[in-house]
Amino acid sequence: MRFWFAPSAPDDLGLSRVLYFGGLLLMYGPVDFSAWGKVAPAFWMPLPAFQALHLAPADVRGLTVVQFAWRLALLTSALGYHARASMSAAFVLGFYLLGLPHNFGHTFHFDATLVIAMGILAVSRAGDAWSIDSALDRREVPPSGEYTWPIRAIWLAMSLVFFAAGLAKLRHGGLAWAFSDNLSIILTRAAYHVSDADPIGTLGLAIARHRWLTELLAVSTLVIELGFITALFSRWARLVFVPAGFALLVGIRVLMGPTFGGFLIANVFWVPWSALLDAIAAPVRVKGEAARAASTTDIPTPL
Repeated sequence: MRFWFAPSAPDDLGLSRVLYFGGLLLMYGPVDFSAWGKVAPAFWMPLPAFQALHLAPADVRGLTVVQFAWRLALLTSALGYHARASMSAAFVLGFYLLGLPHNFGHTFHFDATLVIAMGILAVSRAGDAWSIDSALDRREVPPSGEYTWPIRAIWLAMSLVFFAAGLAKLRHGGLAWAFSDNLSIILTRAAYHVSDADPIGTLGLAIARHRWLTELLAVSTLVIELGFITALFSRWARLVFVPAGFALLVGIRVLMGPTFGGFLIANVFWVPWSALLDAIAAPVRVKGEAARAASTTDIPTPL
């Protein structure tokens, strides 16, 4: 109960909402989903969710309208304008647009968690702070567990993604996944245009030449992925594994190519924004109080 519903102020959830939806808008704003409307129906292999909901790819014009509506929902969600309706629209439209490419024979790994996070936010009170709605309402919002559980739920989703990845490596490859030429082969193969993006530079090929270095990276990967779940329960583990997980995804992008930009944006929910803003504001307050004290001592005493 304490983990999920310990009372907290709305600021952490509200500011995370601003940064999350704003980040998604910046990332997916330039993406044109309408091209999927041109793919031949012969390649359509719907996922169970799309099949159960009888969803199919719209034509180019329809997808253009849907993606415009999604971008608008992302914007109003970030601004917190009619927040609950905006976040619900962002979730529904995002489920369709982000899920659409998964129905043509290849499942991607970098955006499913984004949809889960949008769904969590859609049923939360994330618009109670740092929003146009709260500015117009002007009422005091007391601490509540309603501002804790959405962040914890997103923590859980992200932790399970990392943990499942590490567990799958051990389940299907065993310790040989790390203590073999496996990662060297993966790094070499990445240079041959096998992912949604190419590696940045040739550092991956340079590392692949040294077995001890690839084994060290492989072991580090397993430690980070399997250990990430401890960040749910320990503040010290969060200080270690959340930045390490962030660095791991950046390293994958640089060395192998797969993009995890959206997943990186979800890290905003791990930041204790209230404490961070208080730490930044504290020196300013001290200087202000010192200046006020100095100004009062400079007033001449009347005779």
